[in-house]
Amino acid sequence: MRRAYLVLPLAFAILPACQAADDPVSPTPPAPSLGATNVKIVQPFFLIFDEDPARNYTATFGLVSPPGDLSDCGGSGPMVTDGGGITRVLITPSGAFHIRDQLSQATIVFYEGATGDVCELSSHPILGTGTGKMHFTTKDKADGSLSVQANFGGILDLVAGGRAHMLGVGNIVFDASGNLTIHEDHFTLKPIGH
Repeated sequence: MRRAYLVLPLAFAILPACQAADDPVSPTPPAPSLGATNVKIVQPFFLIFDEDPARNYTATFGLVSPPGDLSDCGGSGPMVTDGGGITRVLITPSGAFHIRDQLSQATIVFYEGATGDVCELSSHPILGTGTGKMHFTTKDKADGSLSVQANFGGILDLVAGGRAHMLGVGNIVFDASGNLTIHEDHFTLKPIGH
């Protein structure tokens, strides 16, 4: 089974049921958090992809190993990562949550073609490599809406020659009925020195 490194819906279903306070064998005194649960999860890498035909790309952040080397993809090599990827999850007693994924100074590999499956990247052409950062925040609001904000970027050495500054920004909201509103959505790959 392949691991999902960006989206954690299963964690939301599991975390409330696995609180240390529910374990009578090793109870842990609650930290001063007004009843909120705060969890920090180490993430080896993140995958971002865009299926918009005008963009059509996938980027890995923090994955140094080629995807074909990963054991989840049938490889036998070690999974080498960088960037210190973490996910912080805050769940309030009311069930609302706030998630923040982040990396900094992480290896970026920028691929042609969109896929949500890291193993498929073995067959995708690499357009550039470099380093950069990524922040991804998800908030469940009191009105039942869900906001998602993403900001990622870095400097890439392009396979075709030259360098480029990559920047992606997104800000979307799903209202309580599931309707999507896009407040901001842009991606640029701007050549440096031209």
